[in-house]
Amino acid sequence: MRKQEQKWLLLIFIALLMGNVDILAQGRILGYIYNSKTQEPVNEAIVKLNPGNKRFYSTNQGFFYFDKLKAGNYQLLITHVGYPDTTIKVELDKNEIKEFNIQVVSEYEHLEAVEIQSRFIKRPPYLQAKVSREVIEKRSVSDVGTQLRSTANISGIRKGGTSIDPVVRGFKFSQLNVQANTGQKIEGGCPNRMDPATSHIEIEDIESIEVYKGPYTFRYGPALGAVINLNTTQPVVYDTFGVRLRALKGFIGNWNGEKDYLAVNGGNRYWYFNFSGSNKDFGNYEAGNGKTVRSEYKKYHYRGQVGFTPSQNHSFIFSYNHSGGNDIAFPALPMDERSDQTNLISFDYKARNITKVIGGFSMKLYHSGVNHEMDNKSRPFSDTVVAVSEIEAMNRGLRSEIQLELRSSQLIIGVDYENISKDGERVKNMIRQPGLPVKREDLWNNAFITNLGLFGEFETKVGRYNLVLSTRADINQAQSDDMRITAPGMGEIYHYASDSIETMHTNFSLSAGLTRQFSDHISGSVSIGRGIRSPDMVERFIMLLPIGYDDFDYLGDPQLKPEENHQMDLTFNYRQKKWGQVKVNTFYSVVRNFITGKRLPPAQQMPLSKDVIGVKRFYNADWANMTGFELSYGSPLIYNTGIRFQSSYTYGFIKEAPVYITNDAGEVVDEEIIENDALPEIPPFEGRLTFHGNYIGNKLKPELTLRAVSAQNHVSESYNEPATPGFFTADFRLTYLHRTMLTVNGGIRNIFDKTYYEHLNRNIIGTSRPFYEPGRSFYINLVIDIK
Repeated sequence: MRKQEQKWLLLIFIALLMGNVDILAQGRILGYIYNSKTQEPVNEAIVKLNPGNKRFYSTNQGFFYFDKLKAGNYQLLITHVGYPDTTIKVELDKNEIKEFNIQVVSEYEHLEAVEIQSRFIKRPPYLQAKVSREVIEKRSVSDVGTQLRSTANISGIRKGGTSIDPVVRGFKFSQLNVQANTGQKIEGGCPNRMDPATSHIEIEDIESIEVYKGPYTFRYGPALGAVINLNTTQPVVYDTFGVRLRALKGFIGNWNGEKDYLAVNGGNRYWYFNFSGSNKDFGNYEAGNGKTVRSEYKKYHYRGQVGFTPSQNHSFIFSYNHSGGNDIAFPALPMDERSDQTNLISFDYKARNITKVIGGFSMKLYHSGVNHEMDNKSRPFSDTVVAVSEIEAMNRGLRSEIQLELRSSQLIIGVDYENISKDGERVKNMIRQPGLPVKREDLWNNAFITNLGLFGEFETKVGRYNLVLSTRADINQAQSDDMRITAPGMGEIYHYASDSIETMHTNFSLSAGLTRQFSDHISGSVSIGRGIRSPDMVERFIMLLPIGYDDFDYLGDPQLKPEENHQMDLTFNYRQKKWGQVKVNTFYSVVRNFITGKRLPPAQQMPLSKDVIGVKRFYNADWANMTGFELSYGSPLIYNTGIRFQSSYTYGFIKEAPVYITNDAGEVVDEEIIENDALPEIPPFEGRLTFHGNYIGNKLKPELTLRAVSAQNHVSESYNEPATPGFFTADFRLTYLHRTMLTVNGGIRNIFDKTYYEHLNRNIIGTSRPFYEPGRSFYINLVIDIK
C-alpha cells in the first residue's frame, strides 16, 4: 500500500475514534420499541427528536438512539404504520444517558387481512401482501413458493417436492420481478425452472415476504405483473455488546423429513454480525390414496453478514450466502437436479437524515452466481441415452436511490443496473449405439442481457387524498454467440442467423394511484399502470428443449418485442375496530405483445428431444387479457377468538391462438386458429376460512384453516390443457410459547387425508398422471430464542 493511502486510512481511523469518544462524553437518549401484545420489536418506526429535528428509523431489534445531546427538555415522537402516534417528554441532564422500553399498541393487532403498507406510502392505492417470520414458522413450510401459495390470488407450479414456482394473478415466470433485500436479482440455471429465483433463498432466513401486485411500483425494477421482495434477517444493532442465538429443529412425518437451523447475531452500536445455517433432508411422500410420490431432496445453506455503523446515520453491511441442493427429484420434468451451488454476495450502504430535505440514501452492489447440474439418470429411457446438463448463470448489478422530503410530499429517485449471463450445454452419451458416441448441444452460448434503469416515485397527501406516481425508463440489451446445434453424422440441426442475435429495447413504464379517505373507516383507491418487461433468456435464446407446458421443443427468438401490461385496479376498504376489516379488489389487465409459442412446420425445424410432437418458437401474440377479484375479511378478537376469510379468482384468455390437431400416432396433421382461448395455467376460484385464537396470555395460539377450491374448466385448447376437479382440505396449527426462549409449534396438514392436486401441478413426465399433493402430514417444530 502506498504511503499516501496509509496516511489517509490513519486519518480516517483517528477521526472515527475521536468521534466515538465524543459520543460517549455527551448526553444520549436511547431505547427499544416493542409491540405491546406480541412483545416483538417494532422495525422501521420513525422516532423524531425535538428540538433538533432529528430522526431515527428503529432497527430490526426495535432499537433507536440519539447522541451528542446537550442538557435540556426534549420530546420523542414515535410513528409507524398501523400504530397510533406516541409522544414522550424527556428531561436530560448534562452527560446523562436515558433509556426507554416503549410499548406501542397496534390499531389492528389481529386483522391479518389488512393491507401491508410501506414506510413511504401510508395508504397505497395498489394491493400489497406481507408475510412475517412468525407466520412462516407457524406453517413450517419447506420453501418460499409453498408459503406464497397461502396468499390470496397467488398460486404455484409444482414440478417436484420443493422449489414451487409462484404465479400471481395468472402472471408467472419473468412476468414477476423476484428479488432479495430490495435489489438483489438471481438468475436460475435450469431452463425448465426447477430452480426459480425464490428457491435460492432459504425460508428459515426470511424476515418477511412482500408482494406488490400489478404494474404500479417501479422502484424495484421493471414490473409487469407483480414484485416479490424477499427480506432476509439482518444484523442487529445493540446499544452495548450482546449476542442472540436462535435455533430450530423440525420434523414432518409424511415426508420422513427433518430440518435444522441455527442463527447467531450480535455486536454493539458500531460493529455487528449475523451468521446462520440450515440443513434439510426430505424423502418421498404419500398422497391421500396411499401411493408414493417421488419428492426427495437435500438442501443446505450457510450465510454470514458483518455490519459497521461509524456514526448514527450511516451503516455498511457485507453479506455472503451459499446454498446447495443435491439429488432433488422433479418427476414432472425430463431431468432431476443433481447439484445446485449458489453464491450470493452483496454490499449495502445506507445513510439517513442527511439534511432536512435529503431523508435517506442507499446503495447496493451485488453478485449472484448459480452452478446448476441436472441429468436423466432416474428416467426409464436413461438405458439408451444418458443426458447431463451443466449451466452457469450469473447476475451482477447495483441499485441506488435517494429519498427527498418535500413538506407533505416525498420523492424517491434512483438508478439500477443488472448484467445477466448464461452459458451451458447438454452432453448426451448414446449408450446403445456403436462406439458409444457423445453428443454436445448448447443450451445457451455465452448469452447475456443487460438492463439499465432510471426510476422515480412521488407521493403526496392533500386533505383526504393520497396520490402516488411512479415511473421508470429502461435500456435493455441482449446478445449471444452463434446459436447453432450440430451432431455427428447429422450435420447442422439448427442455426439462427448470427447477424440478428443482438437486440436493444428502450422501455418506458408509468403508473398513477389515488386513494380517497371518505371517513375514518372507509377508503377507496384506483390505480392505473403501464408496465413493460423485455424478453428473458429462455424466450430469446433457448435452443430445442421441451420447457413449456405442452409436448413441444421450444426455440427462442432474439427479435421478440417487450411485453406491455396495461392494468387498472379498484379497491374498497372498510376498517373498524369493533367489526374488523373488509377489503374488495378487482383488476383488469391487457397484455400487449404477449409472449407465447407457435408451432414451426417440420420442413422448417425438426424436434431434438424424445417424445415431443414438434417444435414451437416464441413469438408475440397481439394481446391477452386477465381480470379478477380478491375479497378478504379479518375480524377483531372476541373472547380471544377471531376469523379470517379470503377468496380470489382470475379469468384469462388470449385473442387468437393456434390449435393443433393430432392423429392416433400423436403427429400434428392440421391446425386452426381459435379466438378467446383460455390462457394456460390460470388457477381456479378458491376461498379460505381460518379460525384463530390467543389464549393463556398469548401463549397458546391455535388455527384451523378450511380451504375450498373449485374445478377449473376454463382451460387452454391450444396447449391441450386438461380440466381439473375441485377439492376441499383442512389444516390445523398450534403454537405454544412455553417460555420466553422456547416456542413449540406443530400441526396437521390435509386432516382428512384427501387425494387431490392443484390445477398448476404438472403431470408426471411421459404420462397423464397428475402430480398429487401430500396426504395427511403431521409436523412439529422446536424454536429456541436466547436473547
